[in-house]
Amino acid sequence: MSFAEASVPRRRAGASGEWFGADFLVLDAEGRTLRGLNATAARIWALCDGQSTARAVAEAVAREFSTDVGPVLADTLRFLTELQRRGLVDEVRAPAGAAPREVR
Repeated sequence: MSFAEASVPRRRAGASGEWFGADFLVLDAEGRTLRGLNATAARIWALCDGQSTARAVAEAVAREFSTDVGPVLADTLRFLTELQRRGLVDEVRAPAGAAPREVR
């Protein structure tokens, strides 16, 4: 399954990420490591809160890194799909009647 603009990504329970020196490391619940995330990918990871759409995440990243949202959105969707494939994020549904929040 692939992420779409309206998808709401959430870090999977037990998955964690943190900076270790110059590297951002992500661990799944079993302790397997995904290494080498750059600052952009680390920020996307941090914004996978289960409340913001993939588009809102990409817009926030584009603002923070002063770049166009189009390429950032395409990269964000690919990255989220890969994180999902590795068992690190899930796509969740926003509560009925609630609009996902805008990332600031």
